[in-house]
Amino acid sequence: MRSKILASAPAAVAVLVLAMVFLAVPTTRVENANAYFQPTNIRSSGLAGTKTLALTFDDGPSAFTAELLDILAENNIKATFFVLGTRARHHDVLIARMVREGHVVANHSYNHAQLGRRYAASPELLIEQIGRTDALISAHAGNGQGYYFRAPYGVWRRVHAEVLNADPVLKKYVGPVYWDIGGETSFDDEGEVRASADWDCWSRDWAPDMCGKGYMREIARKRGGIVLMHDIRERTLHMIKAMLPVLVAEGYRFVTLDEVRSLDQFRTPSGEDVPVADAGTPSSNVLMAR
Repeated sequence: MRSKILASAPAAVAVLVLAMVFLAVPTTRVENANAYFQPTNIRSSGLAGTKTLALTFDDGPSAFTAELLDILAENNIKATFFVLGTRARHHDVLIARMVREGHVVANHSYNHAQLGRRYAASPELLIEQIGRTDALISAHAGNGQGYYFRAPYGVWRRVHAEVLNADPVLKKYVGPVYWDIGGETSFDDEGEVRASADWDCWSRDWAPDMCGKGYMREIARKRGGIVLMHDIRERTLHMIKAMLPVLVAEGYRFVTLDEVRSLDQFRTPSGEDVPVADAGTPSSNVLMAR
């Protein structure tokens, strides 16, 4: 028996060595390994349960954005602004202020086009939608911020990623970045609002406190996430002004998308042979770094 054990020892050592070598070898290169744009929306933020919120504001800048920046500054909160090129080109001073105050300026297309079949058939139109806004953002983004894209209406096609990842400039974007909170309005069995989307609230002519109640309830359930709002309606300002002090008092932490560690897996790595994860297979290590 002892001789059999001794005889099997070298084999066991060999297996162990092979296993260690296997673990040390880099993973196989995947298709579009060094691309930022993903074939589907990036839906896993990894912030649920962390009491961490990433506020994102779409469709601006607008006449209300300056006051929103004031409110964020009063609460010492940084956010991410997904701007439209058609608006950004008229608000150069606001874009510069966002960057100066530590916010992230991100790309939401040029004129909020629904990037469907027409843009799949005409790639040059897709590149124009994102490229024109990129030129406006890049003129200010000198603080080392990352580049992020959110598709209008959340509409996206796999072929868009292929086109944009072939562009030497636009492939720098992480996206399309989706959201966890603020995407829809819903009610419980008693008819009480349990989740809100600000654009839908205002179409229903709700007061800011009614809309804010839905946001606060969804935040309380999920305890973290990427929050979708819009900085183009005055009622959103009233709502966020009431919400932020309460959330701060409850211990929530606020971050920009640059600080959301789950997005790191979609960034172009420094080494050309290191693969980037596909949005359909998120990393298990997606929680915020404390």
